[in-house]
Amino acid sequence: MNGELAQYIALAAHGSAWLAGRNRAASSRLERDNSTFQFVQAVSFAGEDGVEGWLQRLAAQGVDRIWLAMPDLRDGGGNAHQRVAFVGGMPAGLLTTSGAGNELWRAAWTVGNRGAPDHRIWRIDYQAVKVPFGPQRLDASDTATALFECLQRAQAFATQHALNPWREIFTKAQQQWTDPDAEPVYHRDLFPDGCYDVTSRRLAGMAQAAWVFGGMGSWNDLGFAEADAQAEYEQISRDLFAAVMRGCLASVNADLAGP
Repeated sequence: MNGELAQYIALAAHGSAWLAGRNRAASSRLERDNSTFQFVQAVSFAGEDGVEGWLQRLAAQGVDRIWLAMPDLRDGGGNAHQRVAFVGGMPAGLLTTSGAGNELWRAAWTVGNRGAPDHRIWRIDYQAVKVPFGPQRLDASDTATALFECLQRAQAFATQHALNPWREIFTKAQQQWTDPDAEPVYHRDLFPDGCYDVTSRRLAGMAQAAWVFGGMGSWNDLGFAEADAQAEYEQISRDLFAAVMRGCLASVNADLAGP
């Protein structure tokens, strides 16, 4: 999965659990322990260094939750699936909500020490702006059905055109939803333990496994001589990207589970 999106998801999920008084010790150490921070040298939030300090400041300001936000996402996604191949091209962010108003946080990634021995080369600066909108809530089951159908279309297209390994990738992504024993996805720590239900976790796994968008060598890098095949490929790509993004929204913005 795209590193920017994965980090947004982890911050929204773990941060929300922290604000709710759950998993506080683990959620405050994200930049040290979480896989979405494994190549990060430093992270700051409007001048506040580190995740724990940011969460403490949000709590002091009366913020009740951190949501995944995609205010720029439109039906079909336009060409967003191509723009995400570049740093800063992710149409997402974090929405913090409170009685004093809502803020949209977005990250700027810059390279710090390229030769860092631990490969932690990225410096990330989150900045916020006041926004008039609230959280985006989607039904997880309906969103999962739509994503599953997009994956079936993509798999059928890949099979028809003998596109390996894409056919296998789309099959494995579907298994994240249908098979409780499916092979775990790479980021296994996007959600804090015990705070999200099975539906949300499986939907997030399917969305992560369905991420095929990037630069050279990715699904985006394909092309077809036949105009009809090219047009179908482009439509499948736009629809799949939009379905993946909605899957992320529905899973992360679900109600927290448990006590």
